Amino acid sequence: MTFVVAASLRIKKKHLAEFTKRVKRHANNSVTREPGCVGFEVSVDKSDPRRFLFYEIYLDEAAFDKHMTYPFLKKHLDVTAPMLDGEVELIGFWDRLAAPNK
Repeated sequence: MTFVVAASLRIKKKHLAEFTKRVKRHANNSVTREPGCVGFEVSVDKSDPRRFLFYEIYLDEAAFDKHMTYPFLKKHLDVTAPMLDGEVELIGFWDRLAAPNK
């Protein structure tokens, strides 16, 4: 069953442009370099452009576990950790039930 991770985080104002650039690269790396990553969506709060929502989709929980081992993820986390304004709010781990296509 497909596995989903959702999280929300906020970025310090002075790092917003750099974080946005880096997170786009990271999302692209995840879907293009990881066979088990089905999707990696990053959204920005309309009322607070420093707040981001991550919605990551993996083939299964094992694919997510593998995601956590990739060197490019470690590098991304190391570089962006000081940019955070507070803690990452883990919304949860979910089994994906349906995803209708248009």
